[in-house]
Amino acid sequence: MRRKNTQRLAEVLDEVLKNQQLQGKLNETAAIRLWPEVVGKALAEHTDNLYFKHSVLHVHVKSAIIRNELMLIRPQLLKRLNEKIGSQAVKNIMLH
Repeated sequence: MRRKNTQRLAEVLDEVLKNQQLQGKLNETAAIRLWPEVVGKALAEHTDNLYFKHSVLHVHVKSAIIRNELMLIRPQLLKRLNEKIGSQAVKNIMLH
């Protein structure tokens, strides 16, 4: 028997995350975790030191050739990351 004032657990968690301003950090963590899946294992092996600053994903690339390749597909990477996260958490990708 359901009570009138009940909420689904997912709804409650979403509300708590928004109130505590944690959703953005969770999305950023998800983007970093999903990076190898989005770029592929071979390219991900040439990147490290991923971090966020002002909704921009910063990625250190070990090779200039790989950096150039990633620059060419950066718009697609940005789109795929945001699709997998389910929000527009990543505003840009900076390759260093």
